[in-house]
Amino acid sequence: MAKILGIGNAALDIILTVPHYPHEDEEIRAVKKSTALGGNVNNSLYVLNQLGHNTAICTTVAADSEAKLLLAGLKERNVSTAHIQKFIQGRTPSSFVTLNAENGHRSIVHYRDLPEVTFDYFAKIEVEEYDWLHFEGRNLENLPGMLNIAKTFLTNQPISLEIEKPRDGIEALIPLANLVIFSHHYAQAKGFNDGHALLSEIQKTTTHSNLVCTWGNQGVWYASPNGEVLHTPAEAIHPVVDTLGAGDTFNAGLIHYLIGGHPLTESVNRANRLAAQKCRQYGLDKLLEVKETDKPLANIKQLSNAKTLIVNSGTRAVVLIKYEESVKAYLNNCPHQNVPLNEAYKIDVNPFEKTMKCSVHDAFFNIEDGVCIEGPCWNEALETVDIRIDDKGDIFLGS
Repeated sequence: MAKILGIGNAALDIILTVPHYPHEDEEIRAVKKSTALGGNVNNSLYVLNQLGHNTAICTTVAADSEAKLLLAGLKERNVSTAHIQKFIQGRTPSSFVTLNAENGHRSIVHYRDLPEVTFDYFAKIEVEEYDWLHFEGRNLENLPGMLNIAKTFLTNQPISLEIEKPRDGIEALIPLANLVIFSHHYAQAKGFNDGHALLSEIQKTTTHSNLVCTWGNQGVWYASPNGEVLHTPAEAIHPVVDTLGAGDTFNAGLIHYLIGGHPLTESVNRANRLAAQKCRQYGLDKLLEVKETDKPLANIKQLSNAKTLIVNSGTRAVVLIKYEESVKAYLNNCPHQNVPLNEAYKIDVNPFEKTMKCSVHDAFFNIEDGVCIEGPCWNEALETVDIRIDDKGDIFLGS
């Protein structure tokens, strides 16, 4: 367990789930409303807390009623509020989130009318008590001084800096951090089309920092000091449930694995998988809880194109079989009389015709698409089961 201090924004998220993204001037009814804690650093600290670390936040709060909700939420998340600066003027920062139920993507409108943490307040924190400091790349009026004083008092403790948006003077701070995490929003605003181009340019002026650039479904680019820029593809997710906080989850995972002594490549890959897990669920609660989708059904080495493998997943039985270079998965249920395909005996497979036969009434199904091409349920189809396969060949449910 490490002690981690995060310096940045904390906000209240008002989340409206809508059946589709609204058009301009369209009136639409939300299917769900919820309120949650938000803010990049705030979310990352919550995930780090779930990963077993002792976390604290340095941020500001107002004196309004919403601040009480914010502070109560931080306490519930086990994030220490010992370093929160309070202001009488201003309102609690809020983010109004429209979550598209069709694809899990979101649009956000931020509202902030509250001063940022001052340099004098931060300077009183005994930062040397912490094992890692994580800064959000905002508050440029005070951030340079904060980073410099942190470098003065820290010995070997790493500093990470998240740069989500372009801000005047932010580039001068990159060499002060051991780990710099860029968003694709920043890269695109600077005229770069991918993370490789951005990090290659940053490397010209920064020689002592680990550099990472996340790019949504295009994956992650990263480079160790003076090292080659490498790329990890995004993990396939189907369906995408909720992307809100995925980047914050990635940042937390990256810090966690680096603290654990893992190399940058392994840390990026593991953080990438953790962010993918976030996208498969609503919110950040119980992110590490073992779910049905986390348990492998089988390994691809157990499969062939000449026989099926039937595995149980919860209350469902799934038929797995190789098809050319892919794996097909179907619910073990014949649409003719809703009985298992292997009810009478094993499922016969013809690898030449590329068909499977139900053992009850001899219905033949294409392995490729599950469609019945001969028998009592002609032209009906087996129910497809979404799966994903990791780099070790383990097969998981895809949703």
